[in-house]
Amino acid sequence: MNKHPMKNIGRSALGLVLATLLGSVAAQTPAAAGPAVAQMGAVSIAQSEVERLLQDMPAAERAQLKEQRAGLDGWLRQRLASEALLREAQQKQWGERPDVKARIDAAQREIRDRIVSSSYLESVTQLPADFPGDTQLTAAYEQAKPQLQLPATYQVAQIFLALPAGADAAAIAALRAQAVQLAEQARKGDFAALAKARSQDARSAARGGDVGALPLAQLLPEMRETVSGMKPLQVSAPVQSPAGFHVLKLLAKQPARTATFEESKPRLQAALRAQRRQELVNAYFAQLAPADSIRIDSAALDAALQKAH
Repeated sequence: MNKHPMKNIGRSALGLVLATLLGSVAAQTPAAAGPAVAQMGAVSIAQSEVERLLQDMPAAERAQLKEQRAGLDGWLRQRLASEALLREAQQKQWGERPDVKARIDAAQREIRDRIVSSSYLESVTQLPADFPGDTQLTAAYEQAKPQLQLPATYQVAQIFLALPAGADAAAIAALRAQAVQLAEQARKGDFAALAKARSQDARSAARGGDVGALPLAQLLPEMRETVSGMKPLQVSAPVQSPAGFHVLKLLAKQPARTATFEESKPRLQAALRAQRRQELVNAYFAQLAPADSIRIDSAALDAALQKAH
């Protein structure tokens, strides 16, 4: 169960994240890049490689992914199995078979041609480093304001009590009573100190229970109604989730607002540069292959389509 107040990643989303994360991790020996996270004989995945790829992920995804240990373990096993498969094929010189070599050569030509074409196109459509200027950015910001709305955020702290797997009604009631007692103590005393001492979510406990400023959509569904109705510094009654009981304190609330120019500037720069470069790409292709110079033989095309069936 996920005890963190962020909602869970779905299985399909987790698979996509992990495929991106681990698909490019080269199998190495532990000596080459620090301790091995996973190892099978001479094949291993170094801790430093997994750390590097995790750091490249958005913080929210990385935090949720850390809770999905079963998924991570499964993908590490799959990565090792894939590397073992490759080594077995190499030992049998499978890559020397004529049909396999032909496929490799075709793939290499395709990759080479793609790299040559894309790098050349990039060179002939290169944008000035100072594009877009402040005037263009300001105009884009004013135009995009309706799309730059940020939802209200709630900075919440919690004291979490985990519900043991398979707990019966009596165990649930006992844990609820314990959470009620903690809520009463938190209202009278130091919430942060109590969270550090009693909360069973180690990550937020280390920060005095603070789980950060989040929009309601990123909180557990069971928390949303309670949090949205709280006043700053108010401590809630225990909230039950599938993972256990949460005693919540609203530290601060930021109302919905429009993102500032400075907050939006990096996104606007990237969007304007992408838009301008696409315009240059389209213009360059139009120059290379003017529409009036191209002739398409419909009969020949129809014949090719018929043969494809």
